[in-house]
Amino acid sequence: GYFKASFASLVASIGIQMFCIWVQNRKLGIARVLQELIPILLGYKPAVDAFRVATGAKQEVGAISNPMHEMTIMKVFEMFAEAIPGVIIQLMAIVKSDKSVGTSAWLSVAVSAITTGFASATISYDWDTDPAKRESAPNFYGYIPAKASKRTVVFVSMMLLTAGMLLIRCTTIVLLGLMGGSWALLYIGADLGLYLLVK
Repeated sequence: GYFKASFASLVASIGIQMFCIWVQNRKLGIARVLQELIPILLGYKPAVDAFRVATGAKQEVGAISNPMHEMTIMKVFEMFAEAIPGVIIQLMAIVKSDKSVGTSAWLSVAVSAITTGFASATISYDWDTDPAKRESAPNFYGYIPAKASKRTVVFVSMMLLTAGMLLIRCTTIVLLGLMGGSWALLYIGADLGLYLLVK
């Protein structure tokens, strides 16, 4: 069951990303859409997006969004369709295991949480350090300092904070799920509701 759930989240993530690629490139022709689908199917789409953003690639005529927006959208869908469900599935397997849980299972959960935290911190870092965004909204962007050592401290802090919060929330969802699915859904609804209210 855990394998099926993990596989389903992977398929959902790939499917959503493929749909986004079609929306992004449909006006550029079917050949371009197929060309952009290959990195998703082979698993190196994040590297392609990072390269385009790092080299300053501009938005193509006919494309829906620029490379920065595309990279952010892909990372968000990957996190919410694959990475976060992956942590929940792993924690559920650990909690329901009748046997003693080995170090490798906990290490797998930690790596999943940290890589998700890394992806989230990267999104925040990329948007905050974008000169155009700092110029257009200086009251919002600019919290990451200019000095390299301080940037590293802020980035690592964001990554670890996100990973920790993810583990706390996923553990809460798993424990409430054991009490009954409605409790977990209530928690998720309240959490998202408060977030949207603050926003």
